[in-house]
Amino acid sequence: MSGHNKKDDPEKMEQMHRWLEAVRSELQLTDNPLEPVESDLLSLIGTVAHGPSRPGAPLTAFLAGYVCGKGADAQKIITQLQELAKNQQD
Repeated sequence: MSGHNKKDDPEKMEQMHRWLEAVRSELQLTDNPLEPVESDLLSLIGTVAHGPSRPGAPLTAFLAGYVCGKGADAQKIITQLQELAKNQQD
């Protein structure tokens, strides 16, 4: 996967990271579970938003997180959903 869009505004990305740090703090997460999948997850969300369903993009991310919380491998799930979204565009 190519990761998130390279033309992302650095200021917006920094704002996103500040927000996510606040969320992790609020949820009392001592680690950063997004770090290994952040780029691919952002890519998935973009693919869904610009393909099968714009409002479905954040809900897709939620469902991916939900199954990962039940023990599924995050990278495998993201790859699987990325392929599904790409196939839905055709």
